[in-house]
Amino acid sequence: MNRCAAERTAEVSGKAGSPNMLRLRLVVPLVVFALTAMAAVLPSVTSAADGSVGVSIHEGADATTWGYTPTSTTIAAGQTVTWTNSGAFAHDAASTDGSWKTPLLNQGASASVSFSTPGTYAYICTPHPWMQGTIVVTPAVSAAAPVAAPADAPAADAPSPANAPSPNNPATPQPADNTTPDSNPDAGN
Repeated sequence: MNRCAAERTAEVSGKAGSPNMLRLRLVVPLVVFALTAMAAVLPSVTSAADGSVGVSIHEGADATTWGYTPTSTTIAAGQTVTWTNSGAFAHDAASTDGSWKTPLLNQGASASVSFSTPGTYAYICTPHPWMQGTIVVTPAVSAAAPVAAPADAPAADAPSPANAPSPNNPATPQPADNTTPDSNPDAGN
């Protein structure tokens, strides 16, 4: 085969050097990277939504009735509280100790704060400080710790009385019943 025929064969078969193959070599790794990045990000986005508790910011005819519903919210450490403004005026939620604050929320807007440390967090609406609420963060629920057996109960891995070592020789187990232990046939028994 001459040189020109070999070059045409390489282009048709997709060997290195063809423009289509070069594009594939660039595009495939980019697509794989993008899919990997999305798979890494999506679980954190959905888990945050699953652990979110909602608080509504409401108004009434009289400004003294404006507030948060519920006024006290209890969550586990690691959960997120999302405030949604259902009123006509801009509101926020700001801790009274200054540790966190949502932006001012216009009607229909929402903002979230995640709480990782157990405690009680009092908060107010900065433009309307008579609007008050509380977030109570309890320790995160984890797998149940193993329960210790009562002191008078036998331990699970302790030998049963039938197989307990004899008082004379702690290494020799007692027979399980009144039969004698197997004897060695070579011992002359």
